[in-house]
Amino acid sequence: MPVRPATAEPVRPAVPPERVVIASIGLDVPVVPVGVVEGGFMELPENPAIGGWYRYGADPALDEGHVVISAHVDAPDYPIGPFSQVRDLAAGTVVDVTDAAGIVHQYSIASVTYYPKTELPVDELFARTGPRELVLITCGGAYDSATGRYRENVVAVATPVG
Repeated sequence: MPVRPATAEPVRPAVPPERVVIASIGLDVPVVPVGVVEGGFMELPENPAIGGWYRYGADPALDEGHVVISAHVDAPDYPIGPFSQVRDLAAGTVVDVTDAAGIVHQYSIASVTYYPKTELPVDELFARTGPRELVLITCGGAYDSATGRYRENVVAVATPVG
């Protein structure tokens, strides 16, 4: 039996995405790393013109897992955000994600789905293993003025090009 060192393999530092561009619709959004807020929800930048990358998941340079980037559709004191256009993405639309190393990772939209917030398949969308995919999430559907939230999430899933 081969002898292995007792020290663990070094952990590969994440290479976070820094920008999402969908040239065909004029979407160009800076991206910052985010975590989780109270209640177990993904943290989002307050400004809808800035996307949040789920830093506990995959990054674009990994060979597997879902790169999750989300942004508010709108927010008080801000105009409608660029991710409001996610709901209109057609299959085959090209999405460019530039990472911190300056590498552009290209994806093609495979699907756009509306999920009631209570039925969002979190385990599936935030998968750290399995096929490499890009997941863009924002709010959509009817606005519930009683809760101050939209009733649904709009989720676009894209697969790597090439």
